[in-house]
Amino acid sequence: MMVFNLFMVSIFILVGIINGITPYYSRRGTPFGITVPGSYQKHPFVQKLKKKYLVYNIILSVVLSIPIFFLSRLENIETQEMWSSVYFSIAVLLLVAVSFILYLKCRKTIQIWKNKNNVSSDIKKERIIIDTRYHEELNTVSTSSIVIAQIIIVLVTVGITLLFYASIPDEFPIHWNSQNIPDRIVEKSYLSVLMMPTIQFLLVPVMAFSHYSFIKSKQKLLSNYPQSTSKHSKIFRRAWSVYFLISSIALQLLLMGTTFYSLFFTDDVGMEYMGILVGLFVFWIVGYSLFLTWKYGQGGEKLVFSEIDDFSQEVTEVDEEEYWKWGVFYYNPEDPAIFVEKRFGIGSTINMARWQSWACIGGLVLFCILIVLISIVMV
Repeated sequence: MMVFNLFMVSIFILVGIINGITPYYSRRGTPFGITVPGSYQKHPFVQKLKKKYLVYNIILSVVLSIPIFFLSRLENIETQEMWSSVYFSIAVLLLVAVSFILYLKCRKTIQIWKNKNNVSSDIKKERIIIDTRYHEELNTVSTSSIVIAQIIIVLVTVGITLLFYASIPDEFPIHWNSQNIPDRIVEKSYLSVLMMPTIQFLLVPVMAFSHYSFIKSKQKLLSNYPQSTSKHSKIFRRAWSVYFLISSIALQLLLMGTTFYSLFFTDDVGMEYMGILVGLFVFWIVGYSLFLTWKYGQGGEKLVFSEIDDFSQEVTEVDEEEYWKWGVFYYNPEDPAIFVEKRFGIGSTINMARWQSWACIGGLVLFCILIVLISIVMV
């Protein structure tokens, strides 16, 4: 149980750190989603606000993780697991909610600071630059490659499961408690043994869509350095595209391994070894994403600034604040783009003024419902 609790505490602190460093790898021109002219982007006030946001998020994550150790002192193991799971779910939601409130407070603070000090963009200097050959020259992994690689793994999982169906015991575990003891057993049937491959199959379009929306999002170039930002933006998307491919394959292989362990090897291999594999997978996924985030920043902006010695102050990004609700939700009926780069954070988001965006949201909701239904059927 102690290992389980330490794992949850690590998750809390990791989420707090990731939330806290978000302003440092977001676009420099939009701290906390507010447009700031070039000459003010390194102002001490802005830097101090970023640091405060980081410290508060770390403190919040540490405070929320403390009760986990007290829950581990409960005598009954089942009671420990029940209350730990309940608290973990509530605390994670609380962490995200409070972190978002801190973000909104920082947004308000920086907006007040802008108004008080008359920090505004010169409309005459605002320009929108577009590279018309951007997507043609974008050298990324094809979305079809991600789909094919996943489908091959799913088919292998299904094929081996059906080929050795007779070797599967009449009952097999599908869930283990914190002591690595099976606490949920199901009877063998074609339906039960193919539940996990079904989840694998449902993940194929999810991973493919995540990749597609990322590489197809609207380009955002710094108007004073269009060639440099276009080049590094392509490098940024290429690196993350490869990450999507490797992550998709790794996730499907992990699920395949979990399926085979549950069906064939529970009596021969200890569950702790599967726990090690899951831990390594999480470490790699989080660690490599943090590496890419810190190396490239949003849109490859860190690469741009690393090769520019004297950053021009003459041209400021176009202020699109009116289209960004809280700096997070993008709604622009005049923009035909469905996917756009995030204003705060890494990656892309959707233009909620487009019907295709709502179709994407509907698909995500449907996916969650299917996962819940599969879980109910398995029980």
